[in-house]
Amino acid sequence: MKITNAKPFFPEDDIPLILDEIKKSLETGTLTFGPNVDKLEQEFAKYAGVKYAIAVNSGTSALEIALRYYDLKGGEVIVPTNSFIASANAVIFAGGKPVFVDIKKETLCLDPDDIRKRITSNTKGIMVVHLAGLIPPEIEEIKEICNEKDLFLIEDAAHAHGSSIDNKHAGSLGDVGCFSFYPTKPMTSGEGGIITTNDEKITEFAKIVRHHGKEGSEHTKIGYNWRMSEINAILGVYQLNRLDEFVEKRNKIATRYVEELNNMNDLSLISVPSDIVHSFWKYPILLNSITAPELEKIFRDKYEIALGTIYYPPIHLQPFYKEKFGNRSGMLPVSEDVLLRETCLPIFVGMTNDMIDSVIMAIKKELK
Repeated sequence: MKITNAKPFFPEDDIPLILDEIKKSLETGTLTFGPNVDKLEQEFAKYAGVKYAIAVNSGTSALEIALRYYDLKGGEVIVPTNSFIASANAVIFAGGKPVFVDIKKETLCLDPDDIRKRITSNTKGIMVVHLAGLIPPEIEEIKEICNEKDLFLIEDAAHAHGSSIDNKHAGSLGDVGCFSFYPTKPMTSGEGGIITTNDEKITEFAKIVRHHGKEGSEHTKIGYNWRMSEINAILGVYQLNRLDEFVEKRNKIATRYVEELNNMNDLSLISVPSDIVHSFWKYPILLNSITAPELEKIFRDKYEIALGTIYYPPIHLQPFYKEKFGNRSGMLPVSEDVLLRETCLPIFVGMTNDMIDSVIMAIKKELK
């Protein structure tokens, strides 16, 4: 049985309704700046518990727009090395310099102690990544650091649709939240992203620059085509309506993994505090007797099961960042050790019990 690592899910009941909405959009010719984008923005803001949401064409665009608002001018932004490379790239595109921090082994999220060590007089803000959908349990400590040092806090919530801590949703915890709607994420619009904030000025800025810097009939800022289409928004609205249901299913799969794998010697699981709802975009495990690439090859060749990684190599050791900033091995020792031993088990809404059983059986055959 071939099992992918992640897969989008559209309930059968939703597909004809989605197609009907797309047909209406095609018939009216309203393909951008239409009612479905407005609806997605309003409903996502309400869901996240913020005043404003601004739809864009990708999570990367969301990050760059948020960072551009802060006019970095060469300033430094703290970024965890354990993230998709877009997190750091967006800082550079916005005119800043990413400064990488190490992670905590227990969560795979950024380490507040290392944040404090790397803040300088040129630090402008911190980007916190809710890795795999886990909001860092230390988020309040990170917010305190930002308040002490007068830094902005951007949530890279690309994995964290539906995640919360103390009943506060991802996207409502910092100055700005940035989500991706890429197909494998907890909810998708095909391609797309959204910005969440309570700040009216950030909202106005984002709406201007996502449309080539156009304000009224004039272009007042340097912008780009970062718009979301109506068709993408239609998908997003229907997915958002199912988000809690999707997160519940992902948590049921995660519970099965915990029940079956928690007492194994050759792997360790990431525990989730009781005050956190985890979206489980991915299900990461730490290997104690084999590297992740080795196990991934065994699963691919022997079982036709796709494992994943978040993320190896870490960003600071990617070729571009080594060459541009002189990064070297040993700079961030926890990440470099842990991420080579981290892999992700398949988890997606359409995963059947047989698929889950096959993954568990393969793990128990290869590890003790």
